[in-house]
Amino acid sequence: MSIIAIDIGGTMIKAGLVRDQELELRTLLPLNKHEPLLSLWNIIETLIHKNQKIEAIGIATAGRVDSHRGVVLYASSNIPKWSGLHLSKIVKDRYAVPCFILNDARAAALAEARQRGISDLVLLTVGTGLGGGIVLNDQLIFGNSWEAGEIGHTILKPNGRKCNCGKKGCAETYISMRVLHKYSHEKDRRRLIERFKEKDPDIISAVERMCKDLAIVIDKIFLTIDPQLVVIGGGFCELGPDALEILRDHVKMYSQRSLYDISQIDFSILGNNAGIIGAAMYAKERLLGGS
Repeated sequence: MSIIAIDIGGTMIKAGLVRDQELELRTLLPLNKHEPLLSLWNIIETLIHKNQKIEAIGIATAGRVDSHRGVVLYASSNIPKWSGLHLSKIVKDRYAVPCFILNDARAAALAEARQRGISDLVLLTVGTGLGGGIVLNDQLIFGNSWEAGEIGHTILKPNGRKCNCGKKGCAETYISMRVLHKYSHEKDRRRLIERFKEKDPDIISAVERMCKDLAIVIDKIFLTIDPQLVVIGGGFCELGPDALEILRDHVKMYSQRSLYDISQIDFSILGNNAGIIGAAMYAKERLLGGS
């Protein structure tokens, strides 16, 4: 089974050709902020020409998504002209191939749970923003209004920083790579990672500061959902195992007064491919008659 799988984030669009659960080709493009659909067409056509026997297209996208109807219910200003799109229909009509869509963090959560072979997992993507996905009893949880997992827009600090969703104090305004760049005064992603690995005290301090807030969110997740694992995905993982240890150290002050253990916090094993692989898995499961 060959599936084109796409992961649309706030700044980049990634895609790959997934055949029999193996990612064979991978490509990425900057997201066209003015015409995001043009970016989508370009990346699909790059892959569809490499393999004419495509059975489905799976799309993981930022925003709140009605996966049954294939509609983007809401997308922030990170992706203009995205809210309200009946994306699965637009893609299916253009390419005459079934198309299935879901939120990008939900896709990554599905991929991580399936890859690890565990039934209960919460994934947090620390990237352009803070996304979330929940898998319970082997099922991806969407919720009544398709908002299950919108952890980045839960209030962390009442009347705090203004969020682009319109609220104040959302977790996303304190936990994201944007926030980490701001705290560290380092704009370049590659240089930020290098400086962290060189143990630059300014970068270490910025990571510590953000992890204090991330630890609060993680503790709430364990005490609300009690998953087997909380997985951290997104650009934050590129900092490596030392960043995971800093995060675990901040969670420890909460976990030692509870029943979960800091070993139940891990970085993504699929990295930047998690959204792509999850989109392919979701499309395949829908094709085979899953919910």
